[in-house]
Amino acid sequence: MAQLTKKEKAELLAAAMKAISEQKGLSPEARQRGLEILQQAYRKNTAVRS
Repeated sequence: MAQLTKKEKAELLAAAMKAISEQKGLSPEARQRGLEILQQAYRKNTAVRS
């Protein structure tokens, strides 16, 4: 399987964050934990490297 581009990774992470935030069955704590992990990954993926 081919590796994903940075843009594709960012799109997947954004879609996952949206899905978790819209999930009605999750407790607020579980939603927050899931979003924190995905936000960290998103920031790491989109960080400008010098």
